[in-house]
Amino acid sequence: MPRGTVAVLATDAALDRGAIATALALTETDEAHLDIHCLGIESTPPDAYLAGPALMLTMPDPETARERARELEAEIRPLIPAHRGNVQLHRHHIREGLIGHEVGRIARLADRIVAAAPYGPEARPLQVATLEAALFTGGLPVIVVPDGGAEIAPSPSRLMVAWDDSREAMVAVRAALPMLRRAGCVDVVIVDPDVQVGDRSDPGGDLALFLARNGVKVEVSVLARSRFRVSEVLRRHAFDTGAEAVVMGAYGHSRLREQLFGGTTREMLTAARMPLILAR
Repeated sequence: MPRGTVAVLATDAALDRGAIATALALTETDEAHLDIHCLGIESTPPDAYLAGPALMLTMPDPETARERARELEAEIRPLIPAHRGNVQLHRHHIREGLIGHEVGRIARLADRIVAAAPYGPEARPLQVATLEAALFTGGLPVIVVPDGGAEIAPSPSRLMVAWDDSREAMVAVRAALPMLRRAGCVDVVIVDPDVQVGDRSDPGGDLALFLARNGVKVEVSVLARSRFRVSEVLRRHAFDTGAEAVVMGAYGHSRLREQLFGGTTREMLTAARMPLILAR
C-alpha cells in the first residue's frame, strides 16, 4: 500500500532534473506517491513607467505564466518512466508576489519535498523562493540534493544530525525519525557547545537518549570549532565519516540576516555535496 506523498516543486526542467530523479528513486523504494508541481511563475512588472511624455501602465501577464507551466510539464514528462503509475504532474499559475503563500499551500499537502540546490554557479531565485516557501509556509521537511541528484538508500549506513539545541534542529530530527530509525548509525554532531547554556556536562546526551528510545542507533561527536565557519566543520566531519545525508534545522536566524551576512543554513546549501534534510 502506498505510503505518503513526496513532491517536487519544479520551476526549471534542467535545474530540477536531479531532484526529480531522486524523488523517483525515493518513491520507488518507499512505495509512496510522487506529485511533480510544474510552476509557471508570473513576473510582476512595475506598475507604471515613462514612455516619452506619456505614463504607460503595465499589466501582469498570466497567460505567459500558464504557457510556461505547460512547457515545463512537456519538458518533464519524458523523464517519468512509463510504468510509474504513482507519479502525477500538476500545472500551477502563480503570481510572483504570492510565491510564499501559493507554493506553501501546494507544498503542505505533501509529506516531504525533494528540492534542487538553491545556490549554484548561476542565480537561482526561483529555487530559493520555492525552498523557503516549503519550509516557512508549508511547514514540512525538505530534502535538498546537489546538482545531478543523489542516491538515498532506504536504510542508510550512516546519517549525521547537526545539533545546536535549537527548536529548528529538534523539528528536523522529528521529521527525519523514520529515516533515522532505519540507519545503521546516526552521528549527533555538536560544534563548540556553549558552556553557559543548559547542562553541558554531557553535550547531546538528552537528544541521544531521545533517539535511542525511538530505536535509533546513535553516537555523539563533540567537535571544536577548528575552522572559521561552523558549516566548514560540519562538511568536513560529514565527509570524513562517510555520512550519506545531514539532518539539520533550517534558518535559525532570519532569512534577511542570512542573506546579508550569511549563516550555517545558507553556507551548507551553497557548498554541501550530499543531501540535506531540512525542517524548521
